[in-house]
Amino acid sequence: MTSLEDVVKFFNSYLDIDYAGNTAVYSESDEVLNERRDTSMKFWHAAPGILLSPGFGRPMGMPAEQLAQLAENVNLAHRELFLVAEYSDPTWGTLYAGYIGGDRERTAQSYGGLLYATEIKGELKIIASYREDIDKVSPPVHWRHSQGAEITSPNTPVAVRPLEAPTGRAAHHQDWEMLRNAADDR
Repeated sequence: MTSLEDVVKFFNSYLDIDYAGNTAVYSESDEVLNERRDTSMKFWHAAPGILLSPGFGRPMGMPAEQLAQLAENVNLAHRELFLVAEYSDPTWGTLYAGYIGGDRERTAQSYGGLLYATEIKGELKIIASYREDIDKVSPPVHWRHSQGAEITSPNTPVAVRPLEAPTGRAAHHQDWEMLRNAADDR
């Protein structure tokens, strides 16, 4: 059985790679960017017939001057992991949800995504990514499928590990509070 501490480390390791990839988009060669993509995709598992792509990229072959222009206007931030929830899922068994912040300075303290992970052949792998459905009133925050497996709405969490509350939007903070209080920390 994977501990929530192991899941926190897994998601944080992925977010480190995600940040390195986002940074590479604006500052590194195509070769380095491709290495970051490959490293990022090692955290993912695609079910048969499901295509996945990293959360960062750019057209290949951009001249250094064009990259420098793009870099002038971007304010990247390392995504925060706000909370991890463990669910018992009829399809996947034990399923872990990682509530993450945005990847820009203006969105870093708000929910920026929801990642689902589970054990595949003894290793944690991300199997799905969701984005906030901004057409629906929050809280609770409603999520829309972005890529990977489609997860049916999980029931009440079995356990939660609250890390840092999002402070960028009141609805996200309220959602975090509801999740934090939905189950014990294990």
